[in-house]
Amino acid sequence: MPQNHNRPVITGIAAVVAAGLLAGGLFLTARQGADDPTIGAGSSSGMPTDAATAPGDGTVTITRTGPDLPGDAALARCDSTTQAAVAQYDTAALGRVTLQCGTSAQGYEHIRQRHTADWQGVVAGHGSRDWDDAMLTAVQTALVSPRDGFPVDAGDGKVCYAAPVRFDDGSRPDADPFVKVIVSATTDRVITAYPTRTDDC
Repeated sequence: MPQNHNRPVITGIAAVVAAGLLAGGLFLTARQGADDPTIGAGSSSGMPTDAATAPGDGTVTITRTGPDLPGDAALARCDSTTQAAVAQYDTAALGRVTLQCGTSAQGYEHIRQRHTADWQGVVAGHGSRDWDDAMLTAVQTALVSPRDGFPVDAGDGKVCYAAPVRFDDGSRPDADPFVKVIVSATTDRVITAYPTRTDDC
C-alpha cells in the first residue's frame, strides 16, 4: 500500500489559505447540496487505479460513448458492505484515495442519492453516457491530474478539487460546466463530487 503523505500537504495548504485570508479577505464559495460538506475560507474497483501525474490544466474530458462505469461487479459489492471500493486513485497530494460504496453521508451512495439529477443534467444531450460515467471520469481527472493550485484546504480535515468539464467533441455541459470533488484528508475517502457553476472551491 502506498505511503500516505497527506499530513504535510494539508498543513501547507492550510497555511496558504490562511495567508490569503489575512492578505485579501478571500472567501471561497461552492454550490452544494444541503448534505454536502461546508466549503469555504478554511471553515468548518470497477475502474483501474491510475498512477499519479503532475498537475496540468486539469480539464475533465468526458467521452460521449464508452463503457458503463463503474461496472456491475463494482456495484454488486455495495450490496453487502458500505466499505467496498468502487474506485481507487493514486494522487500526488494524498496518496491512495478511495471512492467507497459509502452511505447517505459519503461516497458513491451519497453522490447517487444527492447528485444523480445534477450529473444527469451534465450528460443530457451529450451522447449515451450514464450519470455515473461522467461522475467517475470527473473524479478521476480531478484527483489524478489536478489543476495547478489544487487541492485546497476546505477545513475540518477536508480538501477540495475543482475542474472544468468538457466533452470529447469540445462542447461544454449546458448548466454546470465545472466539478468539485471533496476528499477527507484524514480517511483518504471521496466524500462527494458534484457539478457546479463556479470554477473554484
